Amino acid sequence: MKKLVLTIVLGLFAVSANAQSDAITKYFDKYVDDQSFMHLNFSGKMFQMIARLEFEDPAEQKMVEESLGKIKRVQVLGKDKDVDGRKMYAEAMKAIKGNDFEELMSLREGDKDIRFMIKEKNNKISELFMVMGGESEFGLLSIVGDGIDLNALYKLSKSIGMDGFNELQFLEKMDGK
Repeated sequence: MKKLVLTIVLGLFAVSANAQSDAITKYFDKYVDDQSFMHLNFSGKMFQMIARLEFEDPAEQKMVEESLGKIKRVQVLGKDKDVDGRKMYAEAMKAIKGNDFEELMSLREGDKDIRFMIKEKNNKISELFMVMGGESEFGLLSIVGDGIDLNALYKLSKSIGMDGFNELQFLEKMDGK
């Protein structure tokens, strides 16, 4: 009887976890074929390959191996013309509501609302979700992995000149730098 109950609980957990990822995947899928949207999709294989590259700086090598090697998927969706960004922001937030996401940070900058949400599993971040909506622009970022290190991602994005993580600059102060 215990095995049956455990199997049912694990099955429900698997369906629940799958539904959570499916909500975001469905949202991306809804707009992926619309040519007016910018869409990027990076597989985990790509990050595994990058993590195996050799860097001159051992600290950078370690950071890349520890952060990128754990990423399973990155998806980006964006539009900066002819879009009701506020409506899409609300739609994206509704899609993830009740799916075990916890707000990490939110801010308003000018006419833009930006929200970072995370999902944790075993005290490790399994998904980072960022949504940005303004009067005439919209952006969405989803990073899925096993133990995503936000600080390492921020440092890596900074070192390669990627602007998407500027709002996480407070992590640098927490790291004592």
